[in-house]
Amino acid sequence: MTAGTDQPVLTAARVSEIRKLPYFLTVDQALMVTNKKVMKQAMAQRGIPTMKFTFLKKGFREEDLAGLSFPLVIKPLDSQGQRGVLKVDNPEEIRNHLDHVLSFSREEEILAEEYYPSVELTVSGWVEKGRSHILSLTDRVTIDNGPHLGVCLSHRYPSVRDHDSKTLEALTQELTCMIGLEEGPLYFQILYGERGYRVNEIACRLGGAYEDEFIPWLSGVPLRDLMIEMTSREGYNTESLRGVQEQKKGKFLSVQMFFCRPGIIQAQRGFEEVLSREGILSGAFLLKEGTRIVPRRNSTQRAGYFIACAASAEELNRRIRNAYRCLSITDPEDGEMIQFDRRMLFPYEKTL
Repeated sequence: MTAGTDQPVLTAARVSEIRKLPYFLTVDQALMVTNKKVMKQAMAQRGIPTMKFTFLKKGFREEDLAGLSFPLVIKPLDSQGQRGVLKVDNPEEIRNHLDHVLSFSREEEILAEEYYPSVELTVSGWVEKGRSHILSLTDRVTIDNGPHLGVCLSHRYPSVRDHDSKTLEALTQELTCMIGLEEGPLYFQILYGERGYRVNEIACRLGGAYEDEFIPWLSGVPLRDLMIEMTSREGYNTESLRGVQEQKKGKFLSVQMFFCRPGIIQAQRGFEEVLSREGILSGAFLLKEGTRIVPRRNSTQRAGYFIACAASAEELNRRIRNAYRCLSITDPEDGEMIQFDRRMLFPYEKTL
C-alpha cells in the first residue's frame, strides 16, 4: 500500500496483480487515477465537467491547439507535487517549456488544458460498498510564481463552498462510479469559478496535505487505520464512517505548509514551543540545516508544516499567527527565511 503520493498507487496495483495480493484497485483503475491522459479521456467520455484539453508531443503544430483558448496550463501526464506544471500564454512558450515538463515524466506527450480562474477545493473521503463518504471538503489555498503555479500554502476547513455540499457529494459519487471504486480512499481536486465546478484531478489515496493527521480530529474517522486494515485483511471495520457530519460541526482547521525565501538554512527553532500550544495538532520542519533553498517551483521545496484547529475563524487565525511568531528558520547572516502570506489565514476570500 501507499499513502500521500500518486505514482506508487499504480506500482502497488501492478505488484499486487503479479503477486496475487488483494488490492482495492485494478491496474486499469490505478492507471486512470495516476495518468492524466487516461483520467481526462475518462472524464470526457462520461461527461464529467473539466477544462478543455489536448495532448501535445514534440514538434506539435498550432492546429493541434484548435478549440483551446490561451492561457493554458501544461502538465506532465504522470507526475505530482506541481512538478512541471506551468501557465503559458502562446504556442511558443509551450515549445520553450516542453522539455522541462517532459523531464518529470516517463511519457512522450504532455497535457495542455485551458486555465480556469477559480478557487481550488479538495475532497477527501472514503468509499464503502460503492458509496462515497466525504470526510473533509477544504479550500486548497495556492500561490503562483509564474510560470509555475498551483503550489499549495494551506488547506482550510470549512470551505467557502461548504454550503454547496450536496452538489459536491453528487459530483464525488459520479467520479466514484466512473472509477468503479467499491472500497477505499479518494482524493479529488475540484475547481469552482464563473462556469461552475470543473474537476481538475482525481486520485485514490490518502492526501498529501497531512489528511491522515487532521481528518481523525475533524471527522472521527481514523483514516490511516482504515487504509491499513482494508489492505491487510477482509471485513475491516467502517463503523467510524457513521455520524461524520455531527463530528465536524463547529470545527475550524488550517493546515499551514510554509516555504522559505532563497538562501541556505543555518538554524531552525521553535517547534517544541509550537507543539506545546493549545490547538496545534502536529507539525515539523521538513528540511535539514545546510539545505540550499532555491526560488519556489513546486511542493518539494516545502520547509515545514503545522496543523491548527479552533472553534472559530478568529481564534484559528490567532493560533496561526502565534505559531509563526515562535517559528524561525535563519540563514548564515541570521536573516529570517520563513515566508508568510495573508492568504494563509482563514479566510482570505469572502466573495464566494
